[in-house]
Amino acid sequence: MSAEIFDLGYHGYEGERTSRWRRRRAIWRDGIRISLGLGRGTAAKLAPWLLIGLALAPMAVLVVLAAFLGSAASSADDFSLPSYAEYYEFAIIPLVLFAAVVAPLLLCPDRRDGVLALYATRPITPRDYVAARWSAFLTVSAVVVWLPEAVLFVWNLLDAKDTGSWIGDNWDIVPRFVASGLVLAVSLTTLALLVSSFTTRRAYAAIGTLAVLFIGGALGGIARNNFTGTLADVLSLADLTQVAIDVEHWIFGDELSSPVSAPAEALFLLGLTLVMIVWLLRRTERMVRG
Repeated sequence: MSAEIFDLGYHGYEGERTSRWRRRRAIWRDGIRISLGLGRGTAAKLAPWLLIGLALAPMAVLVVLAAFLGSAASSADDFSLPSYAEYYEFAIIPLVLFAAVVAPLLLCPDRRDGVLALYATRPITPRDYVAARWSAFLTVSAVVVWLPEAVLFVWNLLDAKDTGSWIGDNWDIVPRFVASGLVLAVSLTTLALLVSSFTTRRAYAAIGTLAVLFIGGALGGIARNNFTGTLADVLSLADLTQVAIDVEHWIFGDELSSPVSAPAEALFLLGLTLVMIVWLLRRTERMVRG
């Protein structure tokens, strides 16, 4: 029986050895491309860009209306743009749908295709992986949340009679809308990715995220509107979207009629988000080991 030797041409890697931060940045950059459907077919771009458009559309429509009606004094008296905090009440549903539909794309396909094991063969820890994916979706979400607020700020600046005086009186709006946008983006990003870590099916992850928010909203709304007392106040916190909106109003200094004080709601949302982050990290470590 004869034997043959084949030279398959295998060579050791002689290229650049990148740093751990470069690898994290590569996963982060890939996550942004996935979130926006870049480098993929038209169908992959449809859902994210449609939902982004729905989140941005209310401000665009309101600004156009303000521009057309501004020349008519009687119309201008009857029409005014929403406040920075009020805009979230228009955009919260598209933002929730964006998180529920798009965030699972960053985790579920990797789990289903066994990619996590490949990441684990390189000097990338499970925490590196999930932090890069989390940061990628947070980056996209934050930009989507901040952009309408920035448009409103610029519009109000251009509409001011005395630009210098207006800036002096309203300079604090920018850090306020940056902080309020982060509150919403961080909480939605963390919740959507945590739910996605429990399934390999994107549809199940989207349904699960919406179920948490809408069922919690129904329970919290019933407790808030129909009952009083400590237990009802605690149950009202189940409405996470309303809690987030209350926190947005509090950041901008608006008065609230919530049964729970806004600082308490902010602490609750912060604590819940931290718990979800820890849970997501542990889930990711378990997925890589399994």
